[in-house]
Amino acid sequence: MITIVLFGPPGSGKGTQTKKLSEKYNFVSIGLGEFLRKEIIEDSPHKTIIQSYINKGQLVPNRVALELIKKSIQQKGHIPLLFDGFPRNIQQAMFLDELLLEQNKQIDAAIFLDVPKQNLIKRLKDRASKEGRIDDQDENTVQARMAIYEQETLPIIDYYQIKNKLYKVNGTGDTDEITKTIEVIINSLLHE
Repeated sequence: MITIVLFGPPGSGKGTQTKKLSEKYNFVSIGLGEFLRKEIIEDSPHKTIIQSYINKGQLVPNRVALELIKKSIQQKGHIPLLFDGFPRNIQQAMFLDELLLEQNKQIDAAIFLDVPKQNLIKRLKDRASKEGRIDDQDENTVQARMAIYEQETLPIIDYYQIKNKLYKVNGTGDTDEITKTIEVIINSLLHE
């Protein structure tokens, strides 16, 4: 059973790749963004706080994010996991390592989708018009998300690099080609 973290900036294609990889490898995907949107739709006790942070383009507080992730992991048991856009900062990465260790698991690979900023802005605008995502529609919110990503999430690259778990993948170009590149990484892990 392997455990993968797939991360990258907003609009890098994490959701698209997660869907394709989950279908091929029977991963159970754990996506914080998806959980947060579900909490809003289901009118959870966290709805107001989640919505206020998302609408400003900010990261939801760790206590809320970690509670949702912990609950999800505990429900999944011993199956291959693919984390979509989580962890989002060093504290979350350390929390995830500890949580997985309690279940005799570990992160086998942290795959970083590397996409230039100008490509990301275009993708987010396209996604806003196609999917109607509120967090993609306002340019100030998008800029805030990018700035927070650079401050909070980019340091995770070094965190996983030090642990020899980091794989950088060029996230521009044909979606199927990007998937094939990621599949090479996963296949090498499965045959170790």
